[in-house]
Amino acid sequence: MVGVKDYVRFHLKSKFAIKLLNVFSLLRMVAGNALWTAFEKAPGMETETRERILIIRLSALGDVVHTLAFVNRLRKARPDAHITWILQPLTYDLVKHQKNVDRFVIFSRKEGIGAYRKLAKELGDPFDLIFMLQVSIKASLISLCARGKTKLGYDILRSREFQWIFSNRRIHHRPAGHVLDQFFEFLDEQKMADAPLDWNIHITDEERMYQATFFQAIERPVVSFVIASSNREKDWSAEGYARVMDAVDSRMNLQPMMVGGPSDREKVLAEKILSLCSCTPRVALDKPVRHTLLQLAGSRVVVGPDTGPTHMAVALNVPTVALYGYSDPRRCGPYRRFQDLLIDRYHLPGEKKGSITRKTKSGRLNLITPEEVIEKIEYALRTYD
Repeated sequence: MVGVKDYVRFHLKSKFAIKLLNVFSLLRMVAGNALWTAFEKAPGMETETRERILIIRLSALGDVVHTLAFVNRLRKARPDAHITWILQPLTYDLVKHQKNVDRFVIFSRKEGIGAYRKLAKELGDPFDLIFMLQVSIKASLISLCARGKTKLGYDILRSREFQWIFSNRRIHHRPAGHVLDQFFEFLDEQKMADAPLDWNIHITDEERMYQATFFQAIERPVVSFVIASSNREKDWSAEGYARVMDAVDSRMNLQPMMVGGPSDREKVLAEKILSLCSCTPRVALDKPVRHTLLQLAGSRVVVGPDTGPTHMAVALNVPTVALYGYSDPRRCGPYRRFQDLLIDRYHLPGEKKGSITRKTKSGRLNLITPEEVIEKIEYALRTYD
């Protein structure tokens, strides 16, 4: 068994780590025993007689997409349980129509300390089981707002930011794996039966009407390009996207379309790509995130880096050409599907892969050529209906 001293040496190797350890231990002792007594039960909240399960996974979009598969396997193992999921506003908007979750609770950091008070009151009665899927101080503090018989967290070596202090049970240590495989370890720890992979993203009838109207205005099948992520190091070049879009238009007779959010950075990048293109790609930098989901769902092929919409496309079973160089695709790449469409420059030919890691590699995306991406799109068109 790995001890606290081993953990501290492994991560920080400093006296500062021991001071932090003492602070967080005190925080757990005081807050863990007294926080919820400061709040009354939410008015009108009924006592739940079924097994009560709480999932703490607030962000980011890609990780929340992975959590959908976790939730669906959990529901199959516990069909009668009452499942609550804590999310942030953006990620809630993505999954709000999922039927396997009984209750969503939205946590907004903009409300400051008041958000924690509100959350503690809203969560109400104790939970039988709390899955602490997110490793961050924010998520760990949220766990203090929930009373629970079992608070299941990561093993001590994978428990970054001292998450293990806030849990009372931990999954067994395993070598690092894909993010979704690590989520499934929580279900394995509870001896919940395995099940076929299932994201089952629910789309409403109203959303289907929006989707149909959107694509009726486009005369050709669409190849969607996720042009930006939250981290510039993960992004491919505007020049590369422009050359591929021109090939999609002229060689494949398909309609290139840029998808994503309405941030200023995405708009600037879209303008640059448009200035470099000979063709005229459609621009769908849209909000809310469900519109992006519907645009991806209606695409013939999707091209994108390591970012939420790329994982959304994989979950929707849309052929996805994933561009990786900054992060290890074995850890955070497309899960099981479309491995033959992955372009991996995180690992170079002849380079020893070693163990799966969180280590990042700057500049590797620039090693991907437009010709490689074009070939993958053509292969996807031939291979996947």
